[in-house]
Amino acid sequence: MKKTLFGTFFVLFALASLFGADITIPRLEWFSRGSMVNDELVISSAAEAELAVNGGYKYGITLGLGLEVPNMERAISYGRLNLRHAASPGATEYNALVDEVNDRSNNQAVLSFRMLEASARELFGKPLDFSFFIGKYDALASGDDFALKFGAVPIGTDLRGFFYYADGLRVLDPQAPPPSVPPENDPGIRFNGAIHTIAGTGGKIAYAPSDRIITSLYVYQDLSFKDADTGAYKHGHYSGDLSLLVNSERIKLEAFAGSTYINDRVTKEKKPVFRGGVLAYFSSGVGTDLLLQAGIPYWRTGEEFGIDNCYFLLEPRFRFGVAGLTLTFFYRPSYYNNQMIVDENGEREHGLADINAKLFFGDLAAKAVQGGIEGTVELSIQESEEVKIWLSPFLSVVSSGLLWDFKVRVNPRYFTSGESTLAEGYIGIRTSF
Repeated sequence: MKKTLFGTFFVLFALASLFGADITIPRLEWFSRGSMVNDELVISSAAEAELAVNGGYKYGITLGLGLEVPNMERAISYGRLNLRHAASPGATEYNALVDEVNDRSNNQAVLSFRMLEASARELFGKPLDFSFFIGKYDALASGDDFALKFGAVPIGTDLRGFFYYADGLRVLDPQAPPPSVPPENDPGIRFNGAIHTIAGTGGKIAYAPSDRIITSLYVYQDLSFKDADTGAYKHGHYSGDLSLLVNSERIKLEAFAGSTYINDRVTKEKKPVFRGGVLAYFSSGVGTDLLLQAGIPYWRTGEEFGIDNCYFLLEPRFRFGVAGLTLTFFYRPSYYNNQMIVDENGEREHGLADINAKLFFGDLAAKAVQGGIEGTVELSIQESEEVKIWLSPFLSVVSSGLLWDFKVRVNPRYFTSGESTLAEGYIGIRTSF
């Protein structure tokens, strides 16, 4: 692994030197959390990063790599230890050995290919761009594109990523028969603030009729469908998506609609999947803002449609001088990025909602420091007794281009419900906010 990482970085820097390419890290998230396990303090860490190599002033090409480390402590340990040998193992020893191999494989530090894009800009002298891409591509209705394409202040919700969904989501291919053993949480899959993320091989045409409007059309072979047993991406599914960005000082709108042709080799059904969504951001300019995300990440024709097909997030934001309050209500969809979210029994998850209230003091943009407390409630709408509550004092500091988050997450139900975890401490580091 060390030789592979060294060789990869050597090639990247050699290419950058020869062709004048720019190497950037557009996103890095790294967090560590500590909690008591069997009366011992255990610290576990995870990291995700994106490395982008841009063609500079001469070449319209971008190469994206992804670094994923689901458990950094285990990755370090497994990099130093040899796998044990089992001489004539019995069934018990063999199963233990397989579990050990799986654990080693699933907790290695992996530097992998993420995306490759070649672009032709201003075709025919018009504000028309064409891109051919492969890999994990644009996130739709996240709000992040307003900062990337218009230079606006980031407007996306903070209710995403490691801190709120550290353990990841359990997902299955909705068209595959359920496996005999329910899946575990996948730490590489979590809500990222977008209603849908494009992944595949195809083309994108972007047209900007003004400096406030961008429309984009995507046509591609969809690689977001994964085999339930192996996790490998399925081929033969084709998608099209149309998106619209409208930017102004007080109002920002992002909308998309798309569908996928499903090549179902088992049932031979030709019923397509439809999706769509909208993000709307309204700012009064005097300390009151509102973020709304609503959409349908996945619905296949002929199947029952319900509220669990919907993605809904409502987030009013208030500012009172040096203080502020952000309230977030997020109704989780049962489908995300063409995968079905399931519970610990392998059944489709339904009725889960997150409610978050964040009271803060300070201004990260002006003073580079902010602190406060937030409360998070996870509840099931259908089964009201399933409630999780967390209170989290926090401190955020900007330094050297990094945002440092320090949080202590306390479980007040520990004393009344017999739950095993009283508190967890978090340290998070990321490159953007």
